[in-house]
Amino acid sequence: MLRRALVCIVLLSAPGLAATPGFLLGINYTEWGPYFSATQQIAADSSGDLYILSSCTGTDDSLSCLTKLASNGSTVLWQNSLGFNAAAMAVDPNGGIYLINGCPLGPVLTSYDIFVEKLSADGTSVSWNTQLGSSYCGSPFSLAVDATGRAFITIVSLFDSTVPNGTCLVRLSTAGAIDATFTNFPGQPAAVAVDPTGSYVVMTGAGNPYYFFARLAPDNTSWATFSPPLGTFSPGIAVAPNGDAIIYGSDLGGNRSLQRTAPSGAVVFSMPVSSQGPYSQSNEQGVGGLALDAAGNAYIIGYTGAVATRVENSLAPCGSTWLSVYAPDGSILQTTYLPGATGTGPSYGLVALGGSAVFVLDEADTAFTPSQTGPFPQFPYGADYGSGALLNLSPNANAQTLPLACVGSAAVLTTGAIAPGELVALFGNTLGPAKGIATGATPQSPYPTQAGGVEVTFDGISAPLLWAQESQINVAVPWSVAGQTTRICVTYNSVTTNCLTWPVTSTAPGIFTVDGVHAAALNQDGTVNSASNPAPQNSIVSIFATGLGPISPPQSDGSLVGSPLPVNTYPVILEQPCTPVIITGFFPCLTTLTFPTAYAGPAALQIAGMSRIDFNSTDAISDGPVASSLDLVVQTPSGSVDSNSFQIYVAAPPTVRMPPGIRR
Repeated sequence: MLRRALVCIVLLSAPGLAATPGFLLGINYTEWGPYFSATQQIAADSSGDLYILSSCTGTDDSLSCLTKLASNGSTVLWQNSLGFNAAAMAVDPNGGIYLINGCPLGPVLTSYDIFVEKLSADGTSVSWNTQLGSSYCGSPFSLAVDATGRAFITIVSLFDSTVPNGTCLVRLSTAGAIDATFTNFPGQPAAVAVDPTGSYVVMTGAGNPYYFFARLAPDNTSWATFSPPLGTFSPGIAVAPNGDAIIYGSDLGGNRSLQRTAPSGAVVFSMPVSSQGPYSQSNEQGVGGLALDAAGNAYIIGYTGAVATRVENSLAPCGSTWLSVYAPDGSILQTTYLPGATGTGPSYGLVALGGSAVFVLDEADTAFTPSQTGPFPQFPYGADYGSGALLNLSPNANAQTLPLACVGSAAVLTTGAIAPGELVALFGNTLGPAKGIATGATPQSPYPTQAGGVEVTFDGISAPLLWAQESQINVAVPWSVAGQTTRICVTYNSVTTNCLTWPVTSTAPGIFTVDGVHAAALNQDGTVNSASNPAPQNSIVSIFATGLGPISPPQSDGSLVGSPLPVNTYPVILEQPCTPVIITGFFPCLTTLTFPTAYAGPAALQIAGMSRIDFNSTDAISDGPVASSLDLVVQTPSGSVDSNSFQIYVAAPPTVRMPPGIRR
């Protein structure tokens, strides 16, 4: 039973909905974008021309510049300094440009006058400018336009007592006049979206802890609130031509979701998408990461950092940024890694659609190599951010995709260097049969190197297979892999895919988890550790790891470990990472705590390369019965190597009952 459970743990990525055939984007070009800063925004018109709002100098966010690019990316149609800090931009299908100014000073609660203006077609003059009163620095603003050129603006004002809660939604006519004001929004709005006709208006508001959403009723006087099934923090929203609201965001754990709700309030679909892990600024999803095409397909950007994700017709190998396209019914049309985008900037990635073009603007990584020269220079990487990466994609039935796209640890799916004996997962398309095959082994017969027509080789050496399926294969790295890199290839039904050259290291420790945080652990009585079945105080808990390096005596590839048990060459310890503490403005680190292990070595009757670590449950408690995060540290001759952090569930200590008449 334990072996079956651990095989299930290896399959960390559950298959998504089936892909719809016939949809395929290809990359037309990549080039340097503007300095990636907090003022970043992009939009496109129906002809495919691109509008980029950015910092003028690359160092000063107080002034914004606007660049209009032809769809080829290399032709600058015009480029102008706006003379003010723009907080938001929107573009109508005909190329009308709408801007709302942001705080010129910066301190929160500083009052300033806000306005919306529409620029002329050449960007050199103002067609109209509408003053909207006073607001305060730090307030959220959102701007949307419909196909006719009417603008919708969320207003937050502490200085207008006539507006309920200091908030409302204003609609401007095509001439810039205020032709409607919608109040009674149940809270402070954060963002607004409208359908092309302007008939369906959806706004978000900050909730506790997640955002709520509200639709403007047909009477234009009341709001109908709704909350999607999956809690969403910092969402992007859009409205399809039929009025469906599409919501994309993450929860506080970094788990992203994409949800679609009909005007009636019925949920069309609600599903998790690839996750990076616990919430941080680097993986917060902003409103720029979502766009819709005329057919209602949703385009979203996400980040995995160094974590592998399931792909569908990927155009590039492993990266930190991906673009995914979902059909109106929730089926996946394509998920591809994007070359050169790192996904750590403040605007969290931007996507815009114009004509048949898809534009993506994100922060470039240090290895970004553009395919063409554009109008923006390469900016040096400074203390804050660096150059942007601008990518152009469009439908291309002949686009070259990668059957084998990524390799990650089977324990945590991290995509760094792999170690001999480590259990790893391969991701891509057409790698094996549509229905997955789980293989097995006995003490006399190791895991097979071929299953379902699938074979994986490392430098030509066949690797033991644990799972084979069209989008994911789990294998054990042969113990003989050595050197700085290895060449990984997959053959399915005698057809060999593209091969990946992958870095190799001596150890790549990874702890198997059930949810990315809590270890796949067994209590001392052999039951599974869980919230409903925590480990008793002062008992032994077993966790499982891979990538801990060589074992002695050596074992053959794919074999089950038997008695007498071999030992790990490198010793391991458990460590409670030091915790930053705020003291007088500094962030010192407390002393790191280390704990011994009761056992740390190859797991009996498991594949060679799987280790079991036993330790006392009380070592996982930091404050009362609250579990702390622990790391496994492998001590190699060249230095210590840490695993991913993990937690276990530990029961609270028993209540002490005092004898009658005795008080504490």
